[in-house]
Amino acid sequence: MGNKYDLVIVGGGNGGMMAACRASMMGLKTLVIEKHNMVGGAAASFVRGRFEFEASLHEIPDFGQGAQRGQLGRLFDELGIQVDWLPIPDAFRTIVAEGDKITLDVTVPHGKEAFMACMESQSPGCSKSLELYFEGARELERGLAYLGASRGRPDPEVLRRDHPLFCKIMSMSTAEFMRAVGMPRKIQDIIGAYWPYQGSDLETIDASRYLLMTEGYFLAGAYMPKLRSHEIANAIQKRARAGGCDFWYETEVTKILTKKGAVCGVETKDGRKVETCAVIANVFPDVVYGKLLDDKSLVPAFERKKMQARSYGFRGFSVYLGLDRTAEELGIRDYNVFINSSADTRELFRQAAAPELPLGGRADNLSCTCLNVVNPEATPPGTAHFAITTGFAADAWDKAVTPENYVRVKREMADMMIERYEQVMGVDIRNHIEEIAIATPVTFARYMGTPQGAIYGYHSSRWDGMSARTLVGGSEPTVPGLFFVGAHGARLSGFLPTLTSGDLTAKQVMGYVMGGGKA
Repeated sequence: MGNKYDLVIVGGGNGGMMAACRASMMGLKTLVIEKHNMVGGAAASFVRGRFEFEASLHEIPDFGQGAQRGQLGRLFDELGIQVDWLPIPDAFRTIVAEGDKITLDVTVPHGKEAFMACMESQSPGCSKSLELYFEGARELERGLAYLGASRGRPDPEVLRRDHPLFCKIMSMSTAEFMRAVGMPRKIQDIIGAYWPYQGSDLETIDASRYLLMTEGYFLAGAYMPKLRSHEIANAIQKRARAGGCDFWYETEVTKILTKKGAVCGVETKDGRKVETCAVIANVFPDVVYGKLLDDKSLVPAFERKKMQARSYGFRGFSVYLGLDRTAEELGIRDYNVFINSSADTRELFRQAAAPELPLGGRADNLSCTCLNVVNPEATPPGTAHFAITTGFAADAWDKAVTPENYVRVKREMADMMIERYEQVMGVDIRNHIEEIAIATPVTFARYMGTPQGAIYGYHSSRWDGMSARTLVGGSEPTVPGLFFVGAHGARLSGFLPTLTSGDLTAKQVMGYVMGGGKA
């Protein structure tokens, strides 16, 4: 092999880029191989006409100042990653519209004092349960810090003695924990509006993941990069290059090579081979095990069982609109609005998991964002950037679509989503569309290389959520020298989880490489 590196990273998505940055900064000779012509994965933007559209990011926490600076913000500071962040005014507006009747309409502010006051106005006397809710989040942070310090080998006695609440919460779903702290149902419904960010209902989503997410958003605020999410990828890439990291673009890895039962290199589609003892795959494990690994007999039996038991998470569907009027002129006041026909997340997830598309019916599970509310300069003067997103929890798209009807079906879905927004909000956007781009699961599959267009990794089941994956730590056997990052990792999907998990994985690789290729 003509090329030799300490670490090769397959795929330049969020997790892969952060791993590349940390690894190169620690002195590992690192190579990122990306089949696209740029890094970022979901952290990307694209241009149609005179509009540059944000592909995926709605908001990200942790980038406040002082005491509001969270884990990811401090990590960016440590690595010298510089991004121009813009604060988002409110957490979200959630609207439940059962037919023509609106039964819930609440705008939830950032900051603990404002948040608590808002919740009290909706359900007087709920503050005690909310204090317990956020105390649970703080206990989770303490317990996770101990797990990190123990390097995946925690002392059961220490957990029982010092972190009993942590252990209890890690076994609960979000809904179970909300009920345990006595949270009124209306407050559960409001806080539960974030459920699409996790791709499952509150009875299934780990309390651990949901508590940490909502604590970050509600108490510390949320942010958006001024130059869209690709600014994040570019900033990380800049620091990785400063550490000596190399990048190969428009290059596809077709094989992960092994020797004597361990990783020894990779091979690309154009026939180049790279020697390495460690590979981080920013790729679904079943794709790696099923297609890329040269010796599939090395896949442990447990990994095979896991692949068979798992199902893919949310498949994305987004409608991007460039409007020929400003948000103010159109009457768009909110940055992010969730629109649903029910507050029951079990029912909403059941709809999302239906085996058929809701064509001819009513669009639901909508997240509607207007970038100009946060960044007035996001589009040319006199215009607005608007996007509506929904998701499918099953491969309904495959059953409904053929090459012949693809364009018609995606337009019908987009039309339903636009009509639903206009109906609920009383805003005319249809007559002001200058540019439109529709991204279906097929689009996401093509550009991100994810099976069925899955944008959330694997579905977060009770047996396979953040708690289970975190407590397992890295004790589950895989092919020596093979590591994974991305939405399918321990911390699940989202910008914050994938970025932080990429950093942690790079540190594990450092130990593996320095140990001569031994864990």
